[in-house]
Amino acid sequence: MSSLKTPLQRIAESRYFVPATALLYLVLAGVLFIVTGTRTKGEIEIFLTQWMAKILWVDFLLILFGLLLCRRDIAAAFSKIGTAPIFPEEQPPPSGSWRRRLNTAGVWLALIVVAGFLLVTQVAPQTHRIYYDEDIYANMAQNIALTGQTGMANYATFEYGEYHINWLLYNKDPGGWPFLVSLAFQLFGVDEVFLFRIANLLYAGGILLVFFITRLIAGRDLAGLLAALIFALIPHNLIWSNTAAAEAPAAFFGGLVVLITLVWLRTRAPRHLFLLAVILPFACTLRMESGLLGLWALAALAIAKIGTAPNFDDPAAGPPRHPFATREFWALGLVAFAFFIPHLWHLWAVSGHSWGADGAKFSTFFLAKNLKTNGLYYLDNAAFPLLFTLLALAGLAAGGGRRKGPAGGSPGLVGPRLLMLLWFGLFWGIFLFFYAGSYRYGADVRFALLSFMPLAILAGIGGDKIIGTAPNFGSFASPRLPVATLLVLVLLFSWMKFVPLIRLVGQEAWGARYDHDHAREFVKRIPNRSIVLSHVPTMFLLWGQNAIQSYAGINNPDVIRDLMMRYDGHVYFHQGYWCSTLNDSNRLICEGIRKNYDLVPVATAREQTTEYGLFRMTKK
Repeated sequence: MSSLKTPLQRIAESRYFVPATALLYLVLAGVLFIVTGTRTKGEIEIFLTQWMAKILWVDFLLILFGLLLCRRDIAAAFSKIGTAPIFPEEQPPPSGSWRRRLNTAGVWLALIVVAGFLLVTQVAPQTHRIYYDEDIYANMAQNIALTGQTGMANYATFEYGEYHINWLLYNKDPGGWPFLVSLAFQLFGVDEVFLFRIANLLYAGGILLVFFITRLIAGRDLAGLLAALIFALIPHNLIWSNTAAAEAPAAFFGGLVVLITLVWLRTRAPRHLFLLAVILPFACTLRMESGLLGLWALAALAIAKIGTAPNFDDPAAGPPRHPFATREFWALGLVAFAFFIPHLWHLWAVSGHSWGADGAKFSTFFLAKNLKTNGLYYLDNAAFPLLFTLLALAGLAAGGGRRKGPAGGSPGLVGPRLLMLLWFGLFWGIFLFFYAGSYRYGADVRFALLSFMPLAILAGIGGDKIIGTAPNFGSFASPRLPVATLLVLVLLFSWMKFVPLIRLVGQEAWGARYDHDHAREFVKRIPNRSIVLSHVPTMFLLWGQNAIQSYAGINNPDVIRDLMMRYDGHVYFHQGYWCSTLNDSNRLICEGIRKNYDLVPVATAREQTTEYGLFRMTKK
């Protein structure tokens, strides 16, 4: 019996449990609504700027504690796949033989993970793809690591190694991804390469998650291996997992929530419920739409069967009750609710932001266009392998019965494949109503990443079903081996046509990409004690260069005058991508700086008709 369960049982058996729990839920709900009702959105943003990182720290420490409680379960899960055969045979090869080793899921899963890691780091280009959001994420991580504040800096300086933020703006994107990166920045120093490396590792971790979720649902290692392979090969999964974007990390934590939910429904162990209660709110802070994970988890718990799953820690206790009928669910639900409240405040505070466009952001007006575009994405075999989609449909249509295997099954659930469909539907469907939700709207194909895990899981189940219903080739050691081998070869050959796409950097955001590359070279030509006016100060701050927003040159001339004195005239204007756009406000800022200051070029560059440069500023 776990060390966590005993105190929980004592609390749950108390006669004061029900009224006390109800009161605490009312208190938390009161705090939520009182703050949103009595504080302005700006005041809430200021509060979150100061406290969000601290809240995430507490949640993260509890996640580590939950993982420590589950350490034996995690070790047991990996040890089982290290010995369980993929193809159970009546007369297995001798222990220790190479054939026996190759017939274990652990060996093949390790090969898939290693191959996927090599593909994402060596084939997919390491580059930014959404400018300049990835610089904002990195600067937010920098600010959390060095000052404990959550936001993007519009004016900050480095004074002999000490980082000072003068203007901090709360960002519309949640702080979960920057917080994770800030941990690396604290340990190893500020370097944007850590964003790429963490994304790479989470992609590899996603392969493992897909395997274990599929294994839990289908009850067979082969289904899990097929799902892991398909997830590893999805082209845009590879492309975006070597960027600093938040979608790949959000997909990983979404898969983690799904796995822990399914595990707890099977085991009903309090330690698993505790881990779910602390990971779920953290996962919701990776992306705005990640809050849909809460809806998925509630749906999974709501349709759980009663009386089919044994009590993992106490088999003699009999079959478990429905999750909503257990006191431990409501007790640990308080923990999840408490950590989820700041995310709800965040959603409320940023709800009035422009999101880069005028007019409605969510509307049925966008449904028809986005439905056609985002539906064809999985069917036209142009950016997503059609075979993967067909296998997913086969997995969805597979019969309810599960062939017996070493992994067991997934008791305690009604329609686990339908839960995978719901997972896909939530994260595919939400963007159908978003003004920029089309997978062919700029770089917004990245939104598709949130749908890849459930598709890969269903595809693995579909592939396993096809192998299981194929003719029996009895002349082989395992009658299913040739069919499985053929299916894997077909998967690989159908995927090869997408390798050029995976290698491609492309023309998307070429103007901003050249701006980013040239700016990095430009700053090497100016003194350390200098400051740059830029539309993207976060980019320069990440490189250790003092920076301030360009609009200060127009709106805050006294600040610029003081900076010219402070830095002995070494104040520079960065003419970047935003000076060449059709956006009137950005162009007017650049024109105003040219009008009010004399600009002496330090470094210039050109790409097509766009001019980039760094100019030393002096007052006219």
